[in-house]
Amino acid sequence: MLIISRHDEERLGLPQVLDACRCYSPQGRRLKAKRAFYAPSDRSALAREFDAIELLIVFLHEHPTDVRRAAVTLGRFRDLVGTLSGLEKRRPLEVTELFEIKQALQLFRELSAMEPLLHAASVEVTAMPEAEALLDPGDRKTSGFYLYDEYSPRLVELRRRRFSVERQMESGDSSQRESLLAERASLVAEEEREEAVVRARLTDALAAYLDALKANFSAVGVLDFRLARAVLADEWGAGKPSLLGEGDSATLENMSHPVIKEDLRKRDATFVRQSVSLPPGTTVLSGPNMGGKSVALKSMTLALVLIQLGYYPSATASATPLYDFISYSSDHLDTTKRGLSTFGNEIVRIRDDASRARKERGLVVMDEPCRGTNPEEATALVGALARFYGKQQGSFVISTHYRVPAGDGIAHVRIRGIQSEALDVIASEGIPESDRDAIRRIEALMDYRIERVEGDASVPTDAIRIAELLGLDGDILAFIDDM
Repeated sequence: MLIISRHDEERLGLPQVLDACRCYSPQGRRLKAKRAFYAPSDRSALAREFDAIELLIVFLHEHPTDVRRAAVTLGRFRDLVGTLSGLEKRRPLEVTELFEIKQALQLFRELSAMEPLLHAASVEVTAMPEAEALLDPGDRKTSGFYLYDEYSPRLVELRRRRFSVERQMESGDSSQRESLLAERASLVAEEEREEAVVRARLTDALAAYLDALKANFSAVGVLDFRLARAVLADEWGAGKPSLLGEGDSATLENMSHPVIKEDLRKRDATFVRQSVSLPPGTTVLSGPNMGGKSVALKSMTLALVLIQLGYYPSATASATPLYDFISYSSDHLDTTKRGLSTFGNEIVRIRDDASRARKERGLVVMDEPCRGTNPEEATALVGALARFYGKQQGSFVISTHYRVPAGDGIAHVRIRGIQSEALDVIASEGIPESDRDAIRRIEALMDYRIERVEGDASVPTDAIRIAELLGLDGDILAFIDDM
């Protein structure tokens, strides 16, 4: 399960990424909206999803015209949940509902002819000619629907009589108008009763095809959702994830964050792809100020969340075990609704995650926890968390500025940041006039690659140097020198 607040989902970028997965049919959108989480027990089902997406990506490149044609067909489907419910209850269907079923049957026939696409998607959509014939008794092959004369000789007779009365009314004989109106009203009422009988008969006949209709609509949703994920994976240049066993390390190669990457593109900046390995136990991520720790944490968490939601992540290669739960919390917590202080809310979250991690194999990700606490106690708490999770079966990933000692089950990684030589270059060239240009200059020299660190991870010490380069008051800096 996902244990991520709506606020943290927004910070993670999950809703924006899922919105980019475009389904064309209401059946596909409903399947996507379920956000099925594939737990370890669902490994085989998830593998089937990834296999189908892999084949569909190939199909996208080899048969783009067929994909566009399928998208048009999928976009013509309507949401018939209410209609199918009425059919199941044997409620006489309205004419509009019968029309919608007829249209769906025609679309099933169109899709069933797209055999190469269905094969790639591992989906079966079957034509239903007998059901189609029920709604097109004269084999007119039209897209509309009408309670045709073939359904009832009595209906034919009632319509003939009504038309005759209407012609007499049009003749202009006003002396008979009142009686003709009464006769017409009586005929219309009889006609409606007969139409109700016909609709009930058609409903009973169509009920025999209810299971096949449901199976086809389900297949349409699966096809649409798989195709949408394949298109998204292709846009990202994503590789097929490998599903590993318990106790293996999760690895992400050349990962990116699609939302942040697009924002940077609009600013003519480039997202630096990163690679990381997350073994069981604790992984501590450190790095300099402005070094992108939060972005790296979001990128890796989003990638692993997407895998367990059945998507390819934005990474050229990925491999991971499946977790029983994934928990992500950022440094900004919405505490107003719960009436707790920031620290109190944070401890409640830490407590709940730890309790869950004792019983299940989870991925717990925290972005700079305890940052609002005094440094001495915060360092103790963060260190204790690292040691606790180092002995658990899942993975704990934490970004922090606090020192975390090396120990069993504790791995250290860091973002390389700016080398001192690069800072010297900035200082020698002078600070740009605008703050924005100055910050972008520093960001441009930042090395965002993640590297493993043996032993303790040193606490970054470049904050004061960056503050100096950004023009912090010299008197303030002088006080720092005196400390």
